[in-house]
Amino acid sequence: MAVEIVFTERRSLLTEARAANFERLRERVARASERPVQVAYYEDVDPLRLRAADSIVLSGSSAPWSEHEPDMLDGLGEAVVGAGRPVLGICAGMQLQARFAGSSIGPAASREDGYLPIRIDDRSDLLRGLPDEVVVFQDHSHEITELAPGFRVLASSSACAIQAIGDSERRWWGTQFHPEEFRPEHPAGEEILRAFFALAS
Repeated sequence: MAVEIVFTERRSLLTEARAANFERLRERVARASERPVQVAYYEDVDPLRLRAADSIVLSGSSAPWSEHEPDMLDGLGEAVVGAGRPVLGICAGMQLQARFAGSSIGPAASREDGYLPIRIDDRSDLLRGLPDEVVVFQDHSHEITELAPGFRVLASSSACAIQAIGDSERRWWGTQFHPEEFRPEHPAGEEILRAFFALAS
C-alpha cells in the first residue's frame, strides 16, 4: 500500500517555489514512511485511491482560502471522511481536516513565520517522546478557531492556541506547523512524521 499525499494548492496557482516545497514534502514523507508515495491535487482527488491508501497526508497551501474552490474542497472532505484511513493534516491541511469534522477556521491574530517554539501539551501519540518545548517551522495566517468534539489539543504557542490536534478514534492528527521542514538543530518535525506513520501502521 502507498501513502497518498493530497496537495491542497490549486494546480493553476502553483509557483516554481511551491512546486519545490511539494517535492520536498513528497521526499520526506517517503523517507519517514518507508512506503511508496502517490500524489494528487485536491481538484482531481480519486476517492478509490484514498480508500486504498495506507494513510493520507493533506499538505499546506500558500493561497488564501478565497482562492480555493469550495465545492472541490467539499468533495475532498467527502473523500477523506469516506476513506476511513489515518490522516495527517499539515497547516492548511490540518485546518481542512478539522473543518471536515465540524470545526471552524478563521484569520489568526498574528501571522507566524519561520522556526518558532511551541509547547507540547499531550504526548500520548503524535508528539510522544518530545520535550516540553520544541522549535518547528511555521508559515500560516489562519488557524482553527473552534475545535470539534473528539479532538484533543496536542500543542500550543503564545500566538496560536491550537498548534497540533489528535483524534485517536478517527486516527486523524494534524499540525499547524510544517513537520516536513526540519534541520539538524530543529529535528522535531522529522520525529513527528515518523510518529504519524508508526501510528498509521
